[in-house]
Amino acid sequence: MANGSSAGRPEHGSESSPPRGWPAVFVLALLAPQAEAMPDGLSGIVTLTSQYIYRGLAVSDGDPAAQLGLDYEHESGMFGGVWASSIDIASRFSERDTELDFYLGYHFAPEGPLALTATVIRYTYPGQTGPIDYDYGEALFSATLYDSLSLEIGFARELYGLGGNGRHWELRYDRPVESAWVISAGLGRNDLTDYGGYRYLHWDLGASARYQRLTFDLRWYDNERPGAGIGGQSAGSALVLALSAAF
Repeated sequence: MANGSSAGRPEHGSESSPPRGWPAVFVLALLAPQAEAMPDGLSGIVTLTSQYIYRGLAVSDGDPAAQLGLDYEHESGMFGGVWASSIDIASRFSERDTELDFYLGYHFAPEGPLALTATVIRYTYPGQTGPIDYDYGEALFSATLYDSLSLEIGFARELYGLGGNGRHWELRYDRPVESAWVISAGLGRNDLTDYGGYRYLHWDLGASARYQRLTFDLRWYDNERPGAGIGGQSAGSALVLALSAAF
């Protein structure tokens, strides 16, 4: 569903070396603009980002990340897909270097200014180490007004396998400036207190430029500087550059 605006999961939304699979994804990014169109309803996106920040957390530990997503949307409004990213989350409990998400949802857009979307996502971490299973699910509900102003509310049950619940909301605004330019901003609150975590605000501001099937996004992220946790550590204030290619 992420995320030109969040350089992360799709939106329908500790190592210094580059992530594994980087060369292959880079080649895909170069070839995507010349690729033949995919079957009706099926789309894909490949992204290279200077770092992966999600809800104010540094999921790739400040390092570059490679991301790939495939999405299918039916004319009825039903959609589903898979999204993957290199990550870098390490603690005394475990290490995670890959995120693989599966999602299914329904998009309702009648004639008029308001569109509604409901999505269920399963976040998984193939190859994770340690005694804790960090895979978890989340339900997301969003409302979008005039294709510009949107509010998304999320609820995660048994977050990171620890029995507590996670709650999140995010308000976003997207405004086209020129035919190929969009400025956007977001403000969200992540609540992880049920399992001994913290609640905090996070926000971002940036601009995207599109050329054919390529999109360049430059975005500034900041947050209330939460402490380190099992979901990742605070990304602090960071400027992130991402290049995405649709195919």
